[in-house]
Amino acid sequence: MSPRDVNKALVKGSTWSAGVLLVVALVAILNYFGMKYYQRFDWTGSKLYSLSEKSEKILGGLEQPIEVTLFLQPSSPLYDASKELLERYAAKSPRITLREVDPERNLAEAQRLVDQYQIQSLNVVVFDAGDDRRVVEESALADYDYSGMQFGQQPTMKGFKGEEAFTSAIVELVEKKKPRVLWTTGHGEAGLDDFGPEGISQLKDMLGKENLEMTEWASLGQGEVPVGTDLLVVAGPRVNFVQPELEAFDRYLEQGGRMLVLLDPELDGQGGLIQTGLEAWLAARGVAVGANLVVDPSATLPFYGAETIFVRATGSSPVVASLTQADYPVIFALARSVGAGTAPAGYEVKRLLETTADGWGETNLANLRSVEKGEDDLAGPVPVAVAVAAIEKGEPDPFEAEELGLEEESEEGAEAGSGSETAAEAPPTWRLVVLGDSDFARNGQLANVGNPTLAGNAFNWLLEREKLLGIGPKQPEQVRLTLTPGQLSAITWGTLAGMPGLAILAGVLVWRRRRR
Repeated sequence: MSPRDVNKALVKGSTWSAGVLLVVALVAILNYFGMKYYQRFDWTGSKLYSLSEKSEKILGGLEQPIEVTLFLQPSSPLYDASKELLERYAAKSPRITLREVDPERNLAEAQRLVDQYQIQSLNVVVFDAGDDRRVVEESALADYDYSGMQFGQQPTMKGFKGEEAFTSAIVELVEKKKPRVLWTTGHGEAGLDDFGPEGISQLKDMLGKENLEMTEWASLGQGEVPVGTDLLVVAGPRVNFVQPELEAFDRYLEQGGRMLVLLDPELDGQGGLIQTGLEAWLAARGVAVGANLVVDPSATLPFYGAETIFVRATGSSPVVASLTQADYPVIFALARSVGAGTAPAGYEVKRLLETTADGWGETNLANLRSVEKGEDDLAGPVPVAVAVAAIEKGEPDPFEAEELGLEEESEEGAEAGSGSETAAEAPPTWRLVVLGDSDFARNGQLANVGNPTLAGNAFNWLLEREKLLGIGPKQPEQVRLTLTPGQLSAITWGTLAGMPGLAILAGVLVWRRRRR
């Protein structure tokens, strides 16, 4: 080989080597930037894996590390969705560490986790912040439709609640204060420890997972609402509150208290309703409680009586915003109207739930066997729930979900507030939510459709825990491809014969081109 040929070979070899090194370097650079600056996309129609603005703000403000353990069996129908969603949590915040444990294949690690976290179920997601943890059960991740089981069909998922459950678990871990909630007793109210259909033990368990401390309180003869009470609940009273109790409620609210009142239309047997004493007291707070029974023939439920209806959210209040987003109704049984009256100065009353235009408030309670809409009845849409809050200039609107801040008060805002004599002298503001039914929150009805979301949102709004307001379930996509036998056969033969045929044809074309 001549020196010239040797030089040409060296140049050619060097060029190829440089090209290979350049490609390797380019691939390495692309991989580096791909790992450091990558973007996840969600191609699902319902944005099943997209994090809401609330979740992103919470993750962006994390100051402590949280280890998340996905302890789900791969055969679980929620495994893929939960894993994809948790990976997005970890990608959004460097303080979230995700690990996966297969309870079927990694038995030793699975047993260690069961012993460490005292887990009763094999399908859970554990959020561990060192000295505290939250365990999210698989049952809390989705809503199912069981209507087809009577025909031998399997339950179908109608709503994926992974983001709501995961974000709530994170907020509970980082929240410093545990709000104290008192439930009045002595007037026939629903009992926290009553496990029957009329009790509210299930609501107690549900709210307990949201880091609330709940105790019962006998209000009669106590004089004052205990100091440190963050929320006072009156759930389904059946007898009258005396004047000293109502005055104690007044003093509690004027000190910036929060109250949730659930009233039922209790018949007195004489064509009217039992008066609880709260009706006139609430009227002074801007809430008009009707002496009627709400009826809505166009919103009744199969296999239930005419007194059981479903009502829809109205307005953009954070209490019902997630119900509107998910298009979930709330099931009420024996409800009375609760509407807006004349609000105190500086306060505003907003409707939360109402019937359709076909509904009405029946006032002729002496003859409920033949209920007909009359001139004296309250015409629909009939309100059955309201919220009352202060409207302050320069402050976020408490009734607008999209304007609620999720971050702590800014330094500028804090300085401005501390330097304002008006703000320092202004009395604390109170909040109030009143609903014309307590059955929706009882054990017999709580699991229905939007009932648990309404209950949780009402508590969180009253406690100003906007971070925990329901994000709302997301509708999973049920994609089905139906093929005729001919189409299936064409796809099969196209796959078996077409793909190899194309490869052979490409090889022949290359061979012929090289022969020329």
